[in-house]
Amino acid sequence: MKAIPVAVRERILQLYDQGKGTPEIAASFGYCVAAVRRIRQHFKARGTLQPQTHRCGRKTLLTDARKARLLQLLEQRPDATLAELGAPFKRPTSTMDLWLTRLGWSCKKNAARQRAVAVRRGGAKKGLAATTGGRVRHSTGVRG
Repeated sequence: MKAIPVAVRERILQLYDQGKGTPEIAASFGYCVAAVRRIRQHFKARGTLQPQTHRCGRKTLLTDARKARLLQLLEQRPDATLAELGAPFKRPTSTMDLWLTRLGWSCKKNAARQRAVAVRRGGAKKGLAATTGGRVRHSTGVRG
């Protein structure tokens, strides 16, 4: 949801100063009563009508101290896997992948898993060809 524009916020405060009620102001602008009331409350608490959008969302876990420590680990072992990098921080590999991406680093591939996939694919075809005499036989269930 978009923030209410500052000009509209100013007009809402002017209507409050004129003695209008919250439901009346909300109906005239097409906002809910809670949103209009919140504008007045935030103005009293903060002293400004600017929306506070910069504090939205989850805060990053990659603090300056952790960033420095991670960069130091990367200098010592640039070929470390995500699990090896995450162990000192007690963070999962998904978090480490996100942190490395933010720092502009790429992660090491799992070479063992890639070999296993290639061997399985190639080995299955060769094994099938050896048992059928070099031909692949399909059973269709219909003989003609």
